[in-house]
Amino acid sequence: MKTTGLLLLALACAGPALAQRGCPDPQATNYDPAARANDGSCRYPPAATAVLTKALLDAAVPETSGLQLAGGALWTFNDSGNPPVLFRLDSASGRATQRVRVVNFPNVDWEDITADAGHLYVGDFGNNSGDRRDLRVLRVPLAGPLAGADTVSAQAINFSFPDQTVFGGGVNNHNFDCEALFYRGDSLHLFTKDWADHRTRYYTVPAAPGTHVAHLKATFDVQGLITAADIRPDGRAAALLGYDDTTGATFAWLLTDFAGTNFFGGNKRRIELPSALLVGQAEGLCFAGPARLLLSNERVAVGALVVPPRLYALNVGPWLPRAVVTATASPGARLGLRVFPSPAAHLLRIERAAPGPEVALTLLDLRGRAVATGRLRAGATAQALDVAAVAAGVYVLRAQSAAGTLSQKVAIR
Repeated sequence: MKTTGLLLLALACAGPALAQRGCPDPQATNYDPAARANDGSCRYPPAATAVLTKALLDAAVPETSGLQLAGGALWTFNDSGNPPVLFRLDSASGRATQRVRVVNFPNVDWEDITADAGHLYVGDFGNNSGDRRDLRVLRVPLAGPLAGADTVSAQAINFSFPDQTVFGGGVNNHNFDCEALFYRGDSLHLFTKDWADHRTRYYTVPAAPGTHVAHLKATFDVQGLITAADIRPDGRAAALLGYDDTTGATFAWLLTDFAGTNFFGGNKRRIELPSALLVGQAEGLCFAGPARLLLSNERVAVGALVVPPRLYALNVGPWLPRAVVTATASPGARLGLRVFPSPAAHLLRIERAAPGPEVALTLLDLRGRAVATGRLRAGATAQALDVAAVAAGVYVLRAQSAAGTLSQKVAIR
């Protein structure tokens, strides 16, 4: 009996380890209904889509090379050799509404941008010749730009690639260019633009000023050149943007169902986008919703063909696992409240489809301090909060009623 008991205990403890591994995504051609653990093996049929043109970009950003939503604002910049200036864009018109100069670093080759709660991170790591020894990410405080400042000082996060022993190798003929990063946890996650083998290598670097050696985590055959990356705020989906320099094909890779930061260990789905002859050289990418991406392209001129810089929208919902899309519905939507717009400039509206109980509304800053209050009266279906005097930034709207309490992040600009 003792031996049998020990055996049963061992089997019980080993249960999770014995969970059947395979492809758990019903959209995959090799879907395995019995799979309980994703082994990264999912294969998908070819997928292609158009993109929606939102706006022509301001003439000030002909070489837009990155996009990031931060503090309720959309940020971009020009790449190598241009002034070290960040541009705040109006996503509806494409107009540059603010210019912020980094006063203590040049723009050697700025290529991508990401953010945490209080900073922008600008990747000055473009390396077409493979010979740079001054790779860095600039950490820029957000508070000044969001308050309207037109200059800012940055801190440098210097780094090197641990596996680079030869510097040079010829323009566009090596594997140590880099144009893509995002922030997650306490780290910057970098994805290389490998000219020699059309793969990408994934590294991490601490998101702290200083000098670091990047940590090589994984490689993946993206079949092209990666120019931008972003991760959804909930960490459940990531995207890479790229193109093929031999065919002009433009594409996005969607990464889902990964554990932690093992981004290439889950589902990897490639979505073919229109040719670069139609959408230009795609360089900027960011999540603008659970299943929505914003893209931007550099101006391209080839003979008589000119593709101006544009801002595009891309709905990736059809290719995301259903659980990933539905799990990110806003708390307000789940409880019958609609909170919009975000970002809001003057009025933040709270609506519901049918009359209900009274709801107390409190807008809190990230320190938990109330900056605006209001009340959706019993029986009413709409109320607006006046936020014209609220400083630009990210806030939390708390709604309390007899039916329960919800909290939802909103942006003020």
